[in-house]
Amino acid sequence: MDLTRRRDRERYARQLTHATPAAMIMDATVAREAGDWRAACTAAGVDVHVDLRDVAARFGTAQASMIEADLAGFAPDFLRRHLPRVDSAALEPGVRLVLSRRPEPFRTPGRLLRRRGTPVLVVTLPPSVDAPQRLALRVADVHELTGWWVDMPAWAWFDAAVTERRWAYGASASRLPWDGGDGPGDRASEFERLLAETGGDRLEDLFRSAGVEVAEPDGRAWHSYAFARAQANLPVLSVEAHRLAGRYREMLGGATFRPFGWSGLDLTVRPDGSVVVSPGAWSAGQDKTGPVGFGVAAPLDAALLRWGVLTPEELHPLVHEALFPGRAQDWRPVLHEPYAQVRVRCGGQWHVVEVIGAAVSTPHHDEAELQREALLGALGGRVSGCARARVGFRTGGKPVPKDIRKLRQHHLARALHGDTDGVLTDLAAGTDPLFRDGLGRTLLHWLAHLDHRRVLPVLLTAGLPIAEPDVDGRTALHAAALAGNAELMAVLVAAGAPADARDARGKTADDLLAETRKRLRAAG
Repeated sequence: MDLTRRRDRERYARQLTHATPAAMIMDATVAREAGDWRAACTAAGVDVHVDLRDVAARFGTAQASMIEADLAGFAPDFLRRHLPRVDSAALEPGVRLVLSRRPEPFRTPGRLLRRRGTPVLVVTLPPSVDAPQRLALRVADVHELTGWWVDMPAWAWFDAAVTERRWAYGASASRLPWDGGDGPGDRASEFERLLAETGGDRLEDLFRSAGVEVAEPDGRAWHSYAFARAQANLPVLSVEAHRLAGRYREMLGGATFRPFGWSGLDLTVRPDGSVVVSPGAWSAGQDKTGPVGFGVAAPLDAALLRWGVLTPEELHPLVHEALFPGRAQDWRPVLHEPYAQVRVRCGGQWHVVEVIGAAVSTPHHDEAELQREALLGALGGRVSGCARARVGFRTGGKPVPKDIRKLRQHHLARALHGDTDGVLTDLAAGTDPLFRDGLGRTLLHWLAHLDHRRVLPVLLTAGLPIAEPDVDGRTALHAAALAGNAELMAVLVAAGAPADARDARGKTADDLLAETRKRLRAAG
């Protein structure tokens, strides 16, 4: 990401907004500051599977008290900003996170540890990119974890880790990154330098300047690509490597941490304390257990401040506390504007097309004209720019103006990430019953991601067909079943959804619900 480019800064800001919508931040913060960590989890879309009495019975009261202290400062909405994501910004499926502030290393389990264990908080991400973007919170014995996980630093999830958070966000004693002042050796200057747009062999030099040695490359084609992706971690990499080594070296019998992804870089902390990265491969570490080496990237909020994308009042409250100590924040949520105008070429003229929430308006054409254009297009004729814009917004079909496509993607992203308030803002401005995603799904298919009690009545009033299938023959009821949401299924059936509808595989919603539950049980 090149922070000098406006589009990259705006994309990062948009990712933060989708990851933690305004209502989520507000509700979770109020609950956390009131001492109600369970309500904070509810507000942040976290399903809690923690009983502190069971934790005490299994691990002892002292260990349970440590877990309770971690929960008391848990900021689940803030954690969401630092979670691993795929290119579409959906959460990386099935990833587990370890959250623990235990100061002592995880030991090789002797008889006492085997009897009592070492409890940690474990957060599990959704099973697929299309699943509701909810998290699951449990307590587990760290010695019983298998496979790989991401061990999250306290600054990414614990509210009181203010000093560590200020460092992680790149602030020096007297300034923020990209804000001038101080000398070349301060933390802010280091942050700027390590994140500067760099290419080729200079990337390896950048790693070395961050105190990370680079093993000789082995000629693999993805080597440079792996370094480029890992640059986002550089400002925190060396400190994170030593934290992981101190915590896991004895338990795992070493301090080499595998790549995150099918290929990447191994991260090793040698006994002398030096840190080295070397080419690694997913297949080589499939049977290994332990944390990944590049689990968390350096946050870029300070760049958004520097270029005016955000103001201090719009920062997440925990970020504001770290970057502006002693300053009272008058927090203002980042809200999206449901109205936009796009100029399109229509015939020999430029026309304005208006995007109004979840609909498109074409002031230069009435409905009869647009219907004639649609018929012409169905017969293989050339369709006007305004008509193409409306069809493209509705279906995603090409060609569609770039700005129209982006607005459509943002609307769908709000549904994917569970931004109920954002979706309702769009629907209140304008609702097109013919709006579909790329797989032919209506917003009814996305109800499991949202607060269906608030959204369903609006969609039905707008005329969305409750029984319409997508390209796979699945109705909104099938989609609820795939999400494992039996409550939503009952609501949809009561609203008229046909329970006997079958998809392209001949499956009813009840069939899919049974399959989903079986799959979730198998995954643990």
